[in-house]
Order: sequence, then C-alpha cells, then structure tokens
Amino acid sequence: MVTVLALQLIAIAHATVIDPAAGSSRPDMTVLVRGTRIEAAGPSRSVRIPVGTRVIDATGKFVIPGLWDMHVHTDVPGGRALLGLYVANGVTGVRDMDGDIRHLRGFQRDIAAGSLSGPRMVVSGPYLAGQPVPLPHFLVRTPEEAVAGVDSLVRLHVDFIKVHNGMPPAAYFAVAREARRRGMVFAGHVFPPVTPMQASDSGQRSLEHLTGFPNTCAGDDSAVIAGASGLQRFLLGACSREDLGPTFARLRANHTWITPTLIVQTEIVNPSVVPNDSLIHYFGDSLQALWRLVLPPAGDVSPAVVAGGARLFEKRLTLVKALYDEKVAMLVGTDAPLRASPPGFGVHDELALLVRAGLTPLDALRAATSGPASYFAATDSLGSVAAGRVADLVLLDANPLSDIANTRRISAVVANGRLYDAPGRRALFEMAQRAASR
Repeated sequence: MVTVLALQLIAIAHATVIDPAAGSSRPDMTVLVRGTRIEAAGPSRSVRIPVGTRVIDATGKFVIPGLWDMHVHTDVPGGRALLGLYVANGVTGVRDMDGDIRHLRGFQRDIAAGSLSGPRMVVSGPYLAGQPVPLPHFLVRTPEEAVAGVDSLVRLHVDFIKVHNGMPPAAYFAVAREARRRGMVFAGHVFPPVTPMQASDSGQRSLEHLTGFPNTCAGDDSAVIAGASGLQRFLLGACSREDLGPTFARLRANHTWITPTLIVQTEIVNPSVVPNDSLIHYFGDSLQALWRLVLPPAGDVSPAVVAGGARLFEKRLTLVKALYDEKVAMLVGTDAPLRASPPGFGVHDELALLVRAGLTPLDALRAATSGPASYFAATDSLGSVAAGRVADLVLLDANPLSDIANTRRISAVVANGRLYDAPGRRALFEMAQRAASR
C-alpha cells in the first residue's frame, strides 16, 4: 500500500524571514502555504490565517528558502530509500548528475504525487564520457560519437547534458557545438588538456569539482606537496605559477558557475579518516561496494601523504576564495552519496567549508538557495520566500547569517508544500536506516 503525504494549509507565524538574494532579514513575518505554493509572506499583523490552518509558532526562529544540492547521484543502489534524507536535512532540491532516466523520472513522479518523500529534481540522465565507467553513460571518443551522444540524450528528453572525463578535445568541442545547436545546457567536469577557460568559452554552464584548475604554489610548498599521492594530485590539482586572473575574468564574463564540492575532496586528504563515517549506517552493502569500485581503498596512508593532501586541500580553499573575490558564481554541491557526503548532511558540511574558504555565511547560503534559482533561470519560483514561489522552506532554530552551522539546527521543513516537523523528519531518518540494513 502506498502512503500519500497530505497537503494542508500551513502558517509559519512570527518568524524572521531571510531573503538570501536581497541579503535581508525581516522579523515577525508569517508565511502562509496553500498546496505547493506560498500564498502569502508578510508582516504577521497583516497576514490573515484561515480557519483550519496548521499554525507553527516560529517566534525566535528563522525561515530560509529550501536548500539545493547541485551535484548528486540518486540512481545508485538503495538510492530511492535515501531520498528522504535530503528533505530531512532541509535540502528540497537537487541537480542529479547521472543515472538511468527512467529511474529518475520515476522518482520525480512519485515525489510530486506525494507517495515518496524526496527533493525536486533536475536530471541529466546518462553522462557523456570518453572512457568506460561503472555508471550509466554514452561513450564519446570522436566528434561523430559526440553528435550521436548529444542527439541520444535529446531523444531521452533529459533536462541537461553532463560531460565527464576522458573525452579527446575534438570530441568535447563537438559535444559543446551540438549542445548549443540543440539548445541544451551542458555542465560537468573539465578534463585536461581542455582548460577551464576553454570550457567556459564553449558554453559549459557549470564546472564541477575544480578539476582542471591548477593551484598557485610557493617554493616552500614543494617539499610537503611532493609527499601527496598521485590520486591526491590528480583530484586536488597540480602546482603552477600560472596567473589565473584572466581565467577568472572570462568565467565571470561568460556567467560560468563553479561547483567546488569541497566536501568530496576531504575524502582523499586523509583516506584513513573520512568525514561523516559515523553516518555509515545509512548506506547498504551494495552502495558501499560501488564506492570501492569508483574510488578504491587507499591502503596504508603515510604521514607524508596526509600532510601533502592537507596542504593541497588548503590550496583548494585558497582557489575558492580567489574565485569568490573575483565574483565568479558558485553553487553548493556534494557528489552525494559518498562516504564524506551522505545525502543532505553533506550540504551543511559544504556550506561550512565555503565559509572556511572565505565566503560570508550569506554568500554561502546564496550558493545553496538563490544561486541555484538563478542558475536555472527560475527566480520567479525558486530561491526566495515570497508569495507565488514554490513552498520549499526550512525553519531554523538559530540565525544562519550569524553562524553557518545553524543551518543544521532544523525545526521543520516544508518540501513542495508538505510539512515535515520533528516527528516527520525523525521518521525519514529511521526509514533510511531500516532500508540500508535489509
């Protein structure tokens, strides 16, 4: 029997509403939700609450737009059961970067119908890769295969095209040309010898994981970084004295977005100590086996490897700060579900890492709310708390603009008009854990 989550009139009363795009905080506001939309959001004294409304007294609390994770993989072993973890953590939207389009559309239909708890989803379907990989993909090694791959994805009616590693430059540029010709957004990895500037000039909408960007290193870095493993140097970047100013300027001019996924990179800084290993109970055996296939265990990790990885990671934080200072637009993404980035939980870690890199709490919050709305050209429906917007909201017990860690202090979530209070969120955590243990 399928349980359908009911929609109801909801009023969040006397809250401080935070508008990340405007950078404003408005105290003593009431947000009225009817169906899947916000009907009103205004001063509490002026918002009329109809009889029969579920009223939440939010005095002393803060309302933000629902968070987005802009780099996830939901079509994985046990992935359906993990979708509720996004909502329980206040993540009401995701951009899915690879999967079987039939499975992903099924998730979307069930979430919209209320028979499955999960975020709204924008999906790529199979990605285009230049080498065989253990995830759904089309193999693209020539310009002819590039055109065929794009056309196949268009026929599948994907929301956008994802490019992955290993494509020769001629094939990559053919993907870019065909995607532009077909009016399709494309996003994904930057893989040398293609540079971030070339990817941006080719129309790639977002660049993932900071791949392709070198690190600016000084002479005294060399001894420590030399101890890093080959995998660390590949994923965390090589050292260079290249002036990245022209690249930053081109990214900004082209309105290219960056999804740093810093939380993913922490997984290889010290492979023997992975963040969020305490949450392993949410992942079943099949998903853990996939991890080992995609990212094999590192084996013995020497102090030199740990020190080298840590220094390279600090360079990545410095790169993020430089991009931010040059006003290159950023998105929060986690590559969930990985060991370091369990669904939903990883978004809060990524927000904290962006602030550690030098973003303000407000700008980190923008990267998970109003930023995704701008990326999708959907600011009329997403990314703010206003009448007519979709009812994706997070009620917090403390102000995230004072401390970004307060995004973890969730009192309730509204996802597409459906309320998840404390018992409702707890049920989502419990369901995911039970499914993983089967």
